[in-house]
Amino acid sequence: MDDNAHAQSHEPHPIFQGLQPELPSRSEIRATERRARIVRATALGTMPLVVTGVVAAVAGAPLAADASPDTHQTPATPDNTEASTDVVSVTGALDHVVRDGESIQSIARMHNIPTAALLALNGLSWRTAIHPGQILVVSKERRGVLRTAEVAETEISQSPVLASGQRASSNGSVAEGDRVVVLTEEMRRNARTIIAVGREMNVPNFGIAIALATAMQESRLQNVNYGDRDSVGLFQQRPSSGWGSVSQILDTRFATRAFFGGPNSPTPGATRGLLDIAGWQTMSLTNAAQAVQISAFPNAYAQWEASAWNWLFELT
Repeated sequence: MDDNAHAQSHEPHPIFQGLQPELPSRSEIRATERRARIVRATALGTMPLVVTGVVAAVAGAPLAADASPDTHQTPATPDNTEASTDVVSVTGALDHVVRDGESIQSIARMHNIPTAALLALNGLSWRTAIHPGQILVVSKERRGVLRTAEVAETEISQSPVLASGQRASSNGSVAEGDRVVVLTEEMRRNARTIIAVGREMNVPNFGIAIALATAMQESRLQNVNYGDRDSVGLFQQRPSSGWGSVSQILDTRFATRAFFGGPNSPTPGATRGLLDIAGWQTMSLTNAAQAVQISAFPNAYAQWEASAWNWLFELT
């Protein structure tokens, strides 16, 4: 082949005349090569790992399909506990609504159940990411640890007669099958605090019975540091609603004074306590409690009325 033929073979096609070739930069070439290496490594089930200049290969661990990359949560660490679902939450709850910042481990600790059991109850894996608002099952059944005893009619009959002529208890006597909860030492200690604060604030017996029944419904007379949304303490009072700071509400005397309210309230103008409710003395126990608590279950307090009166006279 002569020189003219060789030169002619390298001339660009007329359609490309006047165009300047755009070649990739070195950084673009390197990026393309890196992507190709990652694709090849993934296909082989390994990822390149550089340690002090040496390239090693480790087995790839693909992210679980149910894990969310937006939560940035550390996967739960297996605790070698048998994944039995025969567990019951210490709170007595059947389920738990996940709050911001909570993890599988922290929820398991809150309900005093093994992490493995919590995962098994909900069909989750160790790499599952949870999100706020998610509802998790925390108990196989409701906790049945509250010991009960027969109510003595002579004790409940000591409930005072109000100005309206009605007896403070819901029916004035003990209905067949009524029972009272036998207090644990912690419950007894908190009940004594409620009674003592009530006496100091000159609250009538009926008001103290309302406070005892309310605390029983809200926290099982336990000074818990958790609850629905930001609720804490004996009465599940919320800092965001003006009941005080978390540390103040966890002070059982402060929380009780806030519940009673009135002229000696520690949160004047911010919340409305029992003594601030017009006509509370002639209300039923559950209606009076509900007027303070504004609960989603307004009739729930009534179930503890017999117990509250029994505790009041037992501990006074």
